[in-house]
Amino acid sequence: MSQQFLTANSYFGLAKETSRGTLPASGAVFIPVTSPQVTPTQTFIRDEAFRGSPTMVFDQVQGVRHDEYDFKTYLFADTFPNYMVALLGGPDTKTGSGAYSHSIGLYNNSATGSQPSSYSLLDFDGANYFTITGAQASDATVSFGAEVAADIAVKFMGNPYTSYTTAPSPFGTLSLSTEHLIPAWNTSITVGGTASGGTVTGGTAYTYVSTGELKIDRKTAPIFTMGTQAPHTVFAGPLEVSGKFTAVLDSQSDPWSTGSGASALTRDPLPLVITLTDPNDTSVTNAITFQMSAVQFQNVKRTRGKDYVEVEIEFTANANSNDSGSSSTYSPLLTITQNAISTTY
Repeated sequence: MSQQFLTANSYFGLAKETSRGTLPASGAVFIPVTSPQVTPTQTFIRDEAFRGSPTMVFDQVQGVRHDEYDFKTYLFADTFPNYMVALLGGPDTKTGSGAYSHSIGLYNNSATGSQPSSYSLLDFDGANYFTITGAQASDATVSFGAEVAADIAVKFMGNPYTSYTTAPSPFGTLSLSTEHLIPAWNTSITVGGTASGGTVTGGTAYTYVSTGELKIDRKTAPIFTMGTQAPHTVFAGPLEVSGKFTAVLDSQSDPWSTGSGASALTRDPLPLVITLTDPNDTSVTNAITFQMSAVQFQNVKRTRGKDYVEVEIEFTANANSNDSGSSSTYSPLLTITQNAISTTY
């Protein structure tokens, strides 16, 4: 009798590696996810040598291989800093008591190639267990809109996976977040003023934004050398941060495209702070803040596909010293997460 397996039984965890490429025995953090996907990227080398026949491919031999893992999840304040440590490198600077603030900036250390920590990824798809070691975060896209939950899509690259029919030791006891997801309507967007530690002095609250997106990209790629099919390492490149908004046009003087000082039409780097707050907490306020102290708006478009006029605007965050965190000279982004977690990530 054939057997089918339930997708809803799936779960995902990640474990920071002490030694790059070595599966930890414990210490995994399990995270609620949607749309998890394990993708082996096995290349094949084609034999296209002429053999007197009007055809091209005579053989295919396996080449190098790295594997990728993609998932989406809602923004949970207790697990979110894990992605920022994986992408930006940290370290996590924890302050506060009761409600703790975790500030994570760009890691900058030439002696280590400024590489963030590597991770082992743990995946159960309802039938088989998979581990991917030596994984490096590649990119993440945070999406938020007034009518939906805020979410994040994350991608890792790592070594070829190992599959199991029973759970290996890193899986341990399954323990998942019980925090509320953050509905995106409870988001504040402030432009201008002075940004420090996720708070803004002065500035203007943009209350007419309906949807937004923030992309954090490390340009991660595998590096292959002789002697092994798997990567020599998976290398994180320089950080780039960009995003976009869709806004309702509710006056004749939108700041991006009208007037002599339109910020998308002149050189005008401005502080931008985005804070997503869970409105359902009573004991500790859970909030996730993205601080970008030098954002250039660009590529502004007025759209009339609906009954009311909207404005679409893109932006790129410039590297600056104000967002550098504790270990970097320049960074385009500093993240601050407030939650009840007393340990550093």
